Amino acid sequence: MVTRGDLGETSPLKLVEQADAVRRAPELPGRGALEPERSDVLRRYQILGVGLAASDVLSLVVALVLSYLALFGLEPLRPSYYVVLVAAPLLWVAVFHTFGLYSPHHLSASEEFRRTLGSASVGIIIIVVGSYWWATELPRQWVGLTWVFALVLELVVRRAWRWYGYRLKADGRLALRTLVVGTNEEAARLGDALGGRGLGFTPIGYVATSQRLGGLDGLAALGPIHELGELIRRHAVDCVFVASTAVAPEDMLQVVQTTRQTGVEARVSANLPQLLTSRLTVQPVGHVMALSLKPVRLSGTQTVIKRAFDLSVASIGLACIAPLWLLIAILIRATSRGPVLFRQERVTKGGRVFTVYKFRTMVVNAAEVLEQHDIDPSAPFFKLDDDPRLTSVGRFLRKLSLDELPQLLNVLRGDMSLVGPRPLPADQVAANLELLESRHEVPAGVTGWWQINGRSAVDFEEAVRLDLFYIENWSLSLDLYILLKTVGCVVAGKGAQ
Repeated sequence: MVTRGDLGETSPLKLVEQADAVRRAPELPGRGALEPERSDVLRRYQILGVGLAASDVLSLVVALVLSYLALFGLEPLRPSYYVVLVAAPLLWVAVFHTFGLYSPHHLSASEEFRRTLGSASVGIIIIVVGSYWWATELPRQWVGLTWVFALVLELVVRRAWRWYGYRLKADGRLALRTLVVGTNEEAARLGDALGGRGLGFTPIGYVATSQRLGGLDGLAALGPIHELGELIRRHAVDCVFVASTAVAPEDMLQVVQTTRQTGVEARVSANLPQLLTSRLTVQPVGHVMALSLKPVRLSGTQTVIKRAFDLSVASIGLACIAPLWLLIAILIRATSRGPVLFRQERVTKGGRVFTVYKFRTMVVNAAEVLEQHDIDPSAPFFKLDDDPRLTSVGRFLRKLSLDELPQLLNVLRGDMSLVGPRPLPADQVAANLELLESRHEVPAGVTGWWQINGRSAVDFEEAVRLDLFYIENWSLSLDLYILLKTVGCVVAGKGAQ
């Protein structure tokens, strides 16, 4: 039985009740009393993978039909095209399987997006090559249309599957029964983290190791590590999660051997900041296994591609929303005195100060209003829940983030990128230079990782951490993922002020 002592009574583990329930359950031959429960979880993951494969096939078939209709109208399908409709989905699923897209419990949302983008592109290329073997003539426009239709359908359908998977995890139907190996502070933090809602784990207890560094008062374990195999069988464990600072090399060897023999999954905490798996590779160095981190600084080619992407999207965006600009300008002038655009000095890459453009959302005497309320605006990521400076139109513009639209001009000028850490006012940066300086390794952005993970709802420490995650994990696919997620966050109004 595990007790948490000083860790608090609200711990999500609830290990005392779970351990007692296990001991009271009748024993079954072989694996133990809770074998059916474990099998249900694994079987649900298998069913989820089959469902993903079926939806991938359906998405591609629909994309193939739509692209044919777009090019040839209601003309009856050519006989050779039936071969494409049959053979292409088989290749499609094979490519997606190669990219590991049927193991959703091993993929974050951003990693699934990146792999879906890559696998859809590779899949279309393979289908085009295969079409020559099938003696099917496909025009060039067909390639682009099929790729666009298939990618959009895949992203929408997989988003729905991810939401469904989250619901199953949250109610415990996709939660892996997990042992935490270690009894130190990291193990306690790991146990608390695994108990989070919707993460897909049900922590059931701790395993004591030969390393007892940093042990906590009152923290006990279900058993020692040399009994790990028996603990796995007795408690019907699906996953063993190792606190890396709590194990010696011989402990880790014990874990690897036991999990292999019992067929359960083993995971190890890396003690790294949050990183995308695309940056990580595992390499042997002598008798040691090392995690290698790929550098993320933009190469010359990547810089050109990112800038070209920014210019293209910003130019198209400005052309498409010109009527909206006019409407917003009329509303601002009609409801409050002052200019339509708000200008402010903010900081971008390398600490360079530039003038940012926004639609004015505040009264012209905003500084005086702050003084009257005795508010210090130099705090990092300064925001007010109920800002007295906002006009009625300004409050609406802030809610939908429409006040940010003029920053497309900053993108065209090269002051900002479409995606990056949000630029902060120069006085905030100057007052908190040590905290905020690291954010300026990349150009400031119109939107960013922070904006799609809470927007104004996060505190300044979390906002800095999220910005550093983006800096540590930059990629073009991550930029595209953030842009698409931003649309959803704006429509839903999540965290906006």
